[in-house]
Formats: sequence, C-alpha cells, structure tokens
Amino acid sequence: ADTAAARKRAERRAERVASGALELEQRLTDLLRGGLATADRAGYTLWEETAARMVDAQAPGLAGRVRELGAIPGSGPGWPVRLLEECSLLHLLDTAWLGRERLPEPLAATVRSRVGLPVSAGGPPVRDHWLVLAQYDTADGRLTTRRIWLYGRESGRTALLLSFGAAGRTPELALPVGVTIDAELTPYPGGGLRADLGRRFATPVPVPGTPPPGGPAEAALAAYGEALRG
Repeated sequence: ADTAAARKRAERRAERVASGALELEQRLTDLLRGGLATADRAGYTLWEETAARMVDAQAPGLAGRVRELGAIPGSGPGWPVRLLEECSLLHLLDTAWLGRERLPEPLAATVRSRVGLPVSAGGPPVRDHWLVLAQYDTADGRLTTRRIWLYGRESGRTALLLSFGAAGRTPELALPVGVTIDAELTPYPGGGLRADLGRRFATPVPVPGTPPPGGPAEAALAAYGEALRG
C-alpha cells in the first residue's frame, strides 16, 4: 500500500512538473517573439513571477534557472547573446522532461535531477583524498543551497556536494576551502558531477602542495560540458 501511494504521489508530481514545463515553454516563446533585446525593460518582477510558478509546479530546478535568466538582462555588453544561450538550454531541459520516456535511463536520471526531483545517490563509492576547491551558498527566500566543489587527487575527478537549509537555517555540511579529506563519495546516477559524502577516514586537514592541474580555459569548458552531457 505504501509503495502504491508513493507511486501515485510521484505520478502527480510528474504531471505538475510537466504542466510547469509547458507553461515555461510558452513564456520562452513569448519572450522570443517580443525580442530578447527588450527583455531588460520588463524588470526582474516578471522573472520572479515565472520562477514562483515553477515552484508551484514542484520544479525547483526550473525555478532556479529562471532566476538565473533574470540576472542576465542589462548585465553588460552582449547580454542578449548570453540570454539566448541560457534560454536555449532551458528549452532543451523542458523538451527533455516532456519526452523523458524516450530517453535512456542515465540521461533521464540527469533530467529528473535538473528539474529538481529528488534523486538518490547509487553509484559505486569512490575513495580518494578530496581537495575542497570552493564553497558558496545561494538563497531563494525559502531554501538555502550550499555547493561544495571537490577534486580527487588520485582519481582526478571533480565532484559537487549539495546541502540544504530551510527557513533561513544554515546547511549542516561545511568543509573549509583548502583542506583535504580522505573519504568516500557516492555519485548520483546520470554521470554528472553531483555526489554524496560517505564514510570519512580522517579529519579534514590543510595539506600544502600543488593545486589541481589547470589548463587553457577552452579545455576546462570542454571538460565541464562533457560532464553535463554525461
């Protein structure tokens, strides 16, 4: 009985997300018809209203992307091009959600994660000495999201940890930038960067040494794009 009820709840939420995706597609169409170059005249209120509609549709991932769109108009020279690029990516995500039944499972799992549905980590754990590269918080009034970026010194992998705090509370997970932690990370399905922090084998300690390998900006962007496509 519990399994059947959970399945029905998931189906109802999927329907609400689909309705939100269709509404968002219509708003993107209206935006393009009106011309991107005039998008800065509407102000941020329009974007926040659209984001609120996505929250109502239980698609927080779409809401977050809409808020990011709202920060682009008037952000500097060439902003209409950047807005078009981000609108295209959002359209791609909408289309993928509406046609998720035809996607291979790893890609479908990535789409579910991007729109904001809960997804559990389930890949094989990866033990490494993880260097904490960055940590920053974003807040939308209801939820504070903390992102922690890690780099595995032995595996060469980059990972993203997410932690959340509701009603103005600070997220529990915190790792100081610059420390290294001997721990296991369990990746999420879909081949992306997100992972869960598992068993820790030592206390995080600052370790002097060489930074993670760098390279040309083009190579870094290509690697990031490959991770997103995975």
